[in-house]
Amino acid sequence: MGLYSKRRSSMNKPKVLIVGAGKVGSVLARALYSQGYELVGIVSRTFDSAQELAKQFGVKAGTEAADFTKEANIVLLTTPDRYIGKVVEELVKESGFMPGHVVIHTSGCLPTEILKPAREQGAFIGCMHPLQSFANKELSIEALSGVYFALSGQDEMIAAGRKIVEDLGGNGFVMLDKDRALYHAGACIVSNYTVSLMHWASQLYSSFGLSREEASKALLPLLQGTVNQIKELGPTEALTGPISRGDSITIEAHLQVLENDEEKNLYQNLGLYTLGVALEKGTIDQMQANCMTELLKMKLKEKEDEQQ
Repeated sequence: MGLYSKRRSSMNKPKVLIVGAGKVGSVLARALYSQGYELVGIVSRTFDSAQELAKQFGVKAGTEAADFTKEANIVLLTTPDRYIGKVVEELVKESGFMPGHVVIHTSGCLPTEILKPAREQGAFIGCMHPLQSFANKELSIEALSGVYFALSGQDEMIAAGRKIVEDLGGNGFVMLDKDRALYHAGACIVSNYTVSLMHWASQLYSSFGLSREEASKALLPLLQGTVNQIKELGPTEALTGPISRGDSITIEAHLQVLENDEEKNLYQNLGLYTLGVALEKGTIDQMQANCMTELLKMKLKEKEDEQQ
């Protein structure tokens, strides 16, 4: 019977319209369907992308959300952030929202208020953001197991969101709209900037003969080991390396071989932050921290003096 042979019963489950057939929309559609939610349709900016996803569930596809909303209990907006406001405006013009609708967007950063026009037509509005990265559309519900979802909005939406998260095997927590940008900044630091750091380190390794692919393979066990230590010990106790040991001579050697000024500045600033973590862990004392701070800031000051 294939991917959805273990689909749960749809009895007493809300009917959901998915607006946005990208990575997040595809993963959530697949997960909701497997848990017995009835999908009334898939909407996307292009019919082909909507149809590609819709055919997996035997539901209708389209490019106009207003053609489907009256059949839905929940309208799930999984489009890129820049399109959410436009979709809502278009739906309002078509009287696409009805009293009792639950309208949810999945942006990590945008506030609930971007859905205000839907609320003015009687819908309950809010946000439900999975604290997970989606590198492709083919991830299954297992990718959401244990994932935290940030919820904000009206009480009715929070209740609906909590039920969805529970059904998907996740953990829901409620936050205020004013904290969403800070919340999303933290998520980007952990996910997006870790990718950038891996890219940077792989590039450095190419200087002594490894290809980018080989460098990534060589560094990946180190990254995985670090993640495992963070999971087991927490971020403070998981810290290792020269700053954690107070090895100023090693830090100076690193700075001497980093030739790109932007990369050197990034290394220095990350090092200055890491000093605080090492002090919190207690593996260096204040005198050692002061010595390394002077070394890192001295290199930054040298760069500033050159620019003046």
